[in-house]
Amino acid sequence: MSQSPFAGMGYVDGAPTATLQREVPMPGLRSPFAEALMETRDDNEQAYESLLNELQNETFDEAVEALVDEAAALDLVSPWNEQGPTHLNAWAARVTADTNHFLEHLEHTFQDRTLESITEEEIDRAAANFATAPFSPAVEQLFGGILKKLKSGVTSLAKKGLAVVAKFTGIAKLTGILGKLAEPLVKRVVNLVVNRLPASLKGPATELARKLTGKVATTAKDLAADFDQRAAGALTATNDAALDTALADADAAAAQGTESELDDARAKLADEFLSAPPNEPPTVQIEQFIPAVMAAMPLIKTAAKLIGQDRIRRLVAGPVATFVARFVGQEKAKALAPHIAAQGLKLLGLEYDDRPLVGAEALVTTIEETVRDVLTLPAEALADDLRVAAEVQEAFAEAAARNLPANLLRTDLESADEEAEAGRWVLMPRKARPRYRYRTYSHPLVVRVSRPTARLIVFADGETLEDRLLDEGTTSWPTEAEIRVYETIPGTQLGHLAAESEETLSTYEFGELTPTTAGLLLNNPRLGRLPGPGGVGRRLFRLAGPWHRPRRRRRRIGLRLVLDAAQPVLRVHLRIGERAAHAIAGQLEQNAHAQVVATVRQLLGPNARKSLAERLARPTALRQSTPDQRKAMADAVAEAMLAALAKELPQAGATLAQAAKDPASGITITFAVPFADQAALQAATPGTPTVTIRPGHHSD
Repeated sequence: MSQSPFAGMGYVDGAPTATLQREVPMPGLRSPFAEALMETRDDNEQAYESLLNELQNETFDEAVEALVDEAAALDLVSPWNEQGPTHLNAWAARVTADTNHFLEHLEHTFQDRTLESITEEEIDRAAANFATAPFSPAVEQLFGGILKKLKSGVTSLAKKGLAVVAKFTGIAKLTGILGKLAEPLVKRVVNLVVNRLPASLKGPATELARKLTGKVATTAKDLAADFDQRAAGALTATNDAALDTALADADAAAAQGTESELDDARAKLADEFLSAPPNEPPTVQIEQFIPAVMAAMPLIKTAAKLIGQDRIRRLVAGPVATFVARFVGQEKAKALAPHIAAQGLKLLGLEYDDRPLVGAEALVTTIEETVRDVLTLPAEALADDLRVAAEVQEAFAEAAARNLPANLLRTDLESADEEAEAGRWVLMPRKARPRYRYRTYSHPLVVRVSRPTARLIVFADGETLEDRLLDEGTTSWPTEAEIRVYETIPGTQLGHLAAESEETLSTYEFGELTPTTAGLLLNNPRLGRLPGPGGVGRRLFRLAGPWHRPRRRRRRIGLRLVLDAAQPVLRVHLRIGERAAHAIAGQLEQNAHAQVVATVRQLLGPNARKSLAERLARPTALRQSTPDQRKAMADAVAEAMLAALAKELPQAGATLAQAAKDPASGITITFAVPFADQAALQAATPGTPTVTIRPGHHSD
């Protein structure tokens, strides 16, 4: 007996159990490539790993994130034609051309020079002399990131005696390779933003991509890491054929595939619900919708083979269609979108007459989440009809509780909190229908936040809500804050959310809204949610309101592992905000050195150490370490930093005070943490760091 989540409804399915189909293992495959192209990195592995480590830099990672954000903002306003989003395609062509012009300028500047004769300072001066039309902040960041890679490449190829160095008689080949990799990078940014999977990554090629680059690139961070790996592979290619193959592979990964059909499928199903006869189960319509959900979530394609199309129709579409039958049709759909206050309607660009469509879309979202939750179950859960039927019932009930009005649900699913019904989750942006990119809660939430509560709410970089509210000028507690809440759907990028505001927002403005955080911040755990399969359904929040000053934030801690010296050195940049910098300046004026150390200790507290441990997974030399090992290293490094600061502070106090008073925003304390050797690095036993203090926020 399958039970509807709606009051007074049930569904009976007496169909017989089907047998789980087992896939036949694929036979061994023989590569079609010539043996000359199948060289492994065994002989060149050390050179590749060393160069890869040198190429990695957070400036480039942040630049790719900024590119994705900028492209996401354009995605919301870009018209579409047969070739895709016109504004985005033009933007991509312009970014690629500007990048190549920048690299050509550097190549021309040093065309008669050997790599050994070029210094990093000369490269910086040449870059500063590059002047043409004004660039967007994201493109300027891209130039900075590529410039660091160019300097790393020049230094590595000139000093390390790599086997491939003979091919690099000057800078031209290096700039040429970076330029050829920049175009596919920008194309992949566009593919990522419009939720488009390249044809080269479909089917079995997805597994090949994982083997080559570690994983299929689904985030800006993945794209940056993939670029580094491809650049290192191209620069250490042992012959021209291998180089051509590496560059061709980058182009193939950026080949334009097809856009997700889920946007159109959502809109079609919502329209069909509005025009369908009341009380008639829309089984066929839901059957046609399910494949679009599956195609948008590559991880569930295997489940489709396991469960089979006939069983999907019988065990998923049939019961769900019966559950929703009473809500199809224009009038019935209104019940799914009850009261939305005029303020919410205005904020979302909705009219009162849009309520039936909002209701139908809420029903579609409920079905989409049900299908996704069921088809991401393990194989053993999909083997038995009764188990699948039970999972469908449970998944639909949970999705309905998240998306539909509580007064329509069974009493055991109703919310006990009227505040949960004050607004509705609505697909956004409305003007882009059917290409929605996220969901938003229809009402900003005004809450009073106590200082202890603000201290418990942590953003991804380790900064707390207390830090941010103090930066905004909060002087008394509890304080009033306006909060906007969002939820991700397939294809959401944080840049889409940031583009909602007329002001420039950083994606670092957003915090995770888990049930625990929602309980603390909003006194309503139901508004929080843990991410679903593939990260979909992630809920986030940001500060809003006229008093809030959005700005592009940088991570509190930056790091880089340097392996080209006799000893490994981990360079950690502690970026201190303006408020904390002024507090430190005041403490130094009173010679309160112990308070300065206590302030920095607070900045390097558990939240910052957790962020540092997560970031230690990026350097190639540490990528095989376990989370526990990285946590131990983060703790050891943080303690070494504090010990070094305490030792240096009496002598460095004047420098620190001067940096804190400098007009530049904030200060950066850089700790060069040495390790005796690779074994010490893996064992997390750092030596004594050296300390450098600079005004402003810096990185390597």
